[in-house]
Amino acid sequence: MKKKWIWLLGIMLVVVAGCASSTAEEIEINDDKIPSVYKVLGEKKITGTNSSIKDDVRTTELTYKAGSISEEELVEYMTYLIEEEGFIPTIDTKEEDGKLTNQLGAESVTDEHIVLIDLTCSTDFEGSTVITYRSGPGQITKNNE
Repeated sequence: MKKKWIWLLGIMLVVVAGCASSTAEEIEINDDKIPSVYKVLGEKKITGTNSSIKDDVRTTELTYKAGSISEEELVEYMTYLIEEEGFIPTIDTKEEDGKLTNQLGAESVTDEHIVLIDLTCSTDFEGSTVITYRSGPGQITKNNE
């Protein structure tokens, strides 16, 4: 009977860990805590979450409801991360298949690790916005502006 409860508790922890709250103040990825979209822009509906670990890199991907985050709001979120949290652009903005993608990076609180944030939004405001947070071994390289 005790093993059943431990097993059930383990399943519940996995389910809870895989979900993200649309009102969480920060995104925790490894030992890093990154201000969330909610903290900067207010509540936005999350329609999907995905978390994984591969090659010592922890990834958390949040998908926001189509049309809920405008391009201007995404710029506001990126500006906050740059000005208040010390992130830097690590690649130039890319536009492909009606989507804009930006990437920001910062040193992790863990030695010899970095945090990368990929921000992808639809240019027609009808597609979803996807923000991917990654933390793992690496070095930050600034883009050439």
